Amino acid sequence: MNYAIETQGLTKIYKNIRAVDSLSIHVPEGKIYGFLGKNGAGKTTTIKMIMGLIRPDEGGIMVFGKDAGKDRLWAARKIGSIVETPGFYENLPARNNLEITVNMFNVNKKRIDEVLEIVGLRDTGKKKVKEFSLGMKQRLGIANALVHSPSVLILDEPTNGLDPAGIKDMRDFLKELSQEHNITVLISSHILSEVQILADYVGIIDQGRLMDETDIQTIKAEEQSYLHIEVDRPEEAARLIKEMELKYEIENKKLMVYCSRDINCNINRNLVLKGINVSNLTPVYHSLEERFLTITSGKSA
Repeated sequence: MNYAIETQGLTKIYKNIRAVDSLSIHVPEGKIYGFLGKNGAGKTTTIKMIMGLIRPDEGGIMVFGKDAGKDRLWAARKIGSIVETPGFYENLPARNNLEITVNMFNVNKKRIDEVLEIVGLRDTGKKKVKEFSLGMKQRLGIANALVHSPSVLILDEPTNGLDPAGIKDMRDFLKELSQEHNITVLISSHILSEVQILADYVGIIDQGRLMDETDIQTIKAEEQSYLHIEVDRPEEAARLIKEMELKYEIENKKLMVYCSRDINCNINRNLVLKGINVSNLTPVYHSLEERFLTITSGKSA
């Protein structure tokens, strides 16, 4: 697998406190990576080191396989970002604001039309930024981050302040960037339900250390909360489940069997062999939020 960003033993120390502690994350190229952690876990410090805004005390950062520390300008051109609320000249239209960034990066002004088209703001004309909705301002911030044609987009809490419709629009937009424009997106967010829908991979850090890093599909496969079963003879099915030494609950002729995913087939096979008709057998999974809270609290689910 090719990685857009890799950190290798990344460490940052402030007054004898390890804000980031030997952190090694792997952000796959062209995918959406959810970077998760409590407030103060080290997310923003990590992001600022990746962007070259602060220097690590130990470790390194690779951008598309190249050492970012040896060519900071090259790495900076590969990355676009919004770490805090994007600042614009409120009395200017979107185009005029982007012209400032275009001139700074010495980019052809034709790029402005391209990014405004990508973020859905091409028809805003002379409308001033102060008249934009929060969602439009977020999109303009992303346009500003994309104007120099980076391959990686880093966003810190991109849905902050957005209403449910705005959050969905932002989610769909970021998926489009990844899938249609092959842009790698690293998102730091506390809205875990949104990350679970949006991200392809997640990394969870706590107290500056990487606690977990995996893809969303693996989480869905491994983190079964229980197996929901509907049968024609629930009492008999319950006795069989008990014989299998599995914990279960029964309510309104429905069973909830607490087991790992790899047991599901055995349960179904045993029920059928006993002549019990299975009308519904559905695994119910732990949410990303449950996984996150388990990992960061140190408690078992």
